[in-house]
Amino acid sequence: MTSHPHTASDATPHPDLEATQPTTKSAGQGVTSESTDRTSVLVVDDDSWTTRAVAAALTDAGSFRVLDPVHSGEEAIAAFDAERPDLVLMDVNMPPGMSGVDATAAIMDLDPEARVVLLTTVSPGPGLARGLEAGALAVLNKAAGERELVSVVRAASAGESPELLKGLAEDIAISGDHLPDAPSAAPQLTAREMELLTLLCQGHGYEEIAAAQSVALSTVKSHARNLRIKLGARNLAQLVVRALQFKFFSPE
Repeated sequence: MTSHPHTASDATPHPDLEATQPTTKSAGQGVTSESTDRTSVLVVDDDSWTTRAVAAALTDAGSFRVLDPVHSGEEAIAAFDAERPDLVLMDVNMPPGMSGVDATAAIMDLDPEARVVLLTTVSPGPGLARGLEAGALAVLNKAAGERELVSVVRAASAGESPELLKGLAEDIAISGDHLPDAPSAAPQLTAREMELLTLLCQGHGYEEIAAAQSVALSTVKSHARNLRIKLGARNLAQLVVRALQFKFFSPE
């Protein structure tokens, strides 16, 4: 799987994730000082098998504190408000209640700095683009192996990263999701800005881009920040959505 999570309520968890069940203490079971040093993660999915498998994989990694999983958008908002986890893994579709898209938007209203990764299926379905528009940082496939799951969660909990964008544009295209309306008319981009936007949409890291363009790392980050402002994107993932909306980038 690529560096983005996908999820679906009827998806069968990858065997790598099914092997064990989480053994660490959850939020309500007496958190030790050692556990509070770990990255706290809230897993949200209407399929209990998925939440167990994901929680087990993160627990086995040893650097995460997995909170009690919840199974609806409404529960996700309440749990986030109470626990303020470092990261939320959010199922996109959880019928018949509130979707992960709406729950993500509500969580971002509670805390604009919240970090949410969308869980989706092997074949991304509707809701992906809207979830990213709501503020999610990345997409992760439920069928991911343990190593990729841990890598994505670790990277996302540290903040947004271009590496989390690999395959994201393709996933949005595959999902057939109707792109939300862009917040404004398409701005004029310079050739250098178009080059940077393309490299970011392809998931190239800042260091890689800096080397390719023979500029300082700080310069690349500054230009990426200015590009987000110019395109009205709150984060890098939303920058991919803008690139697709304005037809500045098309996945091959």
